[in-house]
Amino acid sequence: MRKKASTWLLLAAVTILLVVDCSPNLTPATPAPKPTAPVASTALVSGSEDVSWAKVVSVAQKEGRLNVYSYNMTGDVGLVVSSAFEQKHGIKVDFITGGGAALAQRITTEKRMNTMVADIMDANTFQISNIKDAGATVVTTDLPVLKESNVWSLEPWANDPQRHMFIHTITFYPVIVNTDLVKPAEEPKSLKELAQSRWKGQITAFDPRQNSALSTVFPTLINRKLIDQDTVRAIGMNDVKFVPTSDEAAKSVIRGQYALYLITSTANMGTFIMSAGTALPVKALDSAEGVIAANRSIGVIKDSPHPNAAKLFTNWVLSQEGQMVLAKAQGAVPVRKDVPDFTPATLRVSQSRVVMPTIEEEKENTRLFRDSWLAKLWNR
Repeated sequence: MRKKASTWLLLAAVTILLVVDCSPNLTPATPAPKPTAPVASTALVSGSEDVSWAKVVSVAQKEGRLNVYSYNMTGDVGLVVSSAFEQKHGIKVDFITGGGAALAQRITTEKRMNTMVADIMDANTFQISNIKDAGATVVTTDLPVLKESNVWSLEPWANDPQRHMFIHTITFYPVIVNTDLVKPAEEPKSLKELAQSRWKGQITAFDPRQNSALSTVFPTLINRKLIDQDTVRAIGMNDVKFVPTSDEAAKSVIRGQYALYLITSTANMGTFIMSAGTALPVKALDSAEGVIAANRSIGVIKDSPHPNAAKLFTNWVLSQEGQMVLAKAQGAVPVRKDVPDFTPATLRVSQSRVVMPTIEEEKENTRLFRDSWLAKLWNR
């Protein structure tokens, strides 16, 4: 069952309060306007007080390029985003993609060697927090979009009032079910049910030694006492099939090789639905323990080769037009109220307890991932 959620302001509060007993509002109250046609870059400037921003735009266009180290804007998403930004501003965007930890390490190495290539990092919030702690990001407060009021469902700076990084979209980490194999009455209502013998050999998962999703979800739920470690061990020992990529896991559930995909991003699964252009037999499950929510963010890199282009891109990503492009390409939830939730309907979660890990929890979860905690727990 997918109920209308209440309000995204509660999700902003959840970042501080950790667990909120209300669902986030995933659908704006009024229809969002369509993105406007590309206009000259100077359209961002209004009045003498914005002369400094006009200079940023002008210099950015002279820089002409932008290097984005990205965990989220990969594949077709990156192509759509780079094309839209280049069309509007005439600036070519190069996406260098990879895991968040690897990209963060690359940026800190570039900083140490004084050979900075990255202009922007796009990743989960805690990864950008790590490079912020290493002194590799800059405060960005002069973006015109930040002056807009009453447009945010979740303030982009909610996790960082200093404004080294900005949340651009939200994704969730539920269990995915093949609806041809599992009828509504048979759907597990709790993660604990996945330890039952009826699911033995019916579950696939992206190998937790290769991806941190499972090591984000289970340690957070254990930490909140929403599930216990013995139950997590029993789930993993129920003949869960590990695969080396998220694409393989998703496709195997879509094809009906497995009934369940144990934890994946709704944005990642959404790309398959949008690419197919038709309904697929998959659905996100609400679980009694709660569904983990994750922030996707960007941060401007210190001493980058194209600092003005980096500012312009950040402003665009948070603008109505940029949010429309990015959220739609990702199939994700935007941070603006004037842009709709592009999460495919079958992947929307309506859990009454949305769990948002703190940055500190996510950093600890990363350590557990690197230590292969979950794989060891499952004797793999």
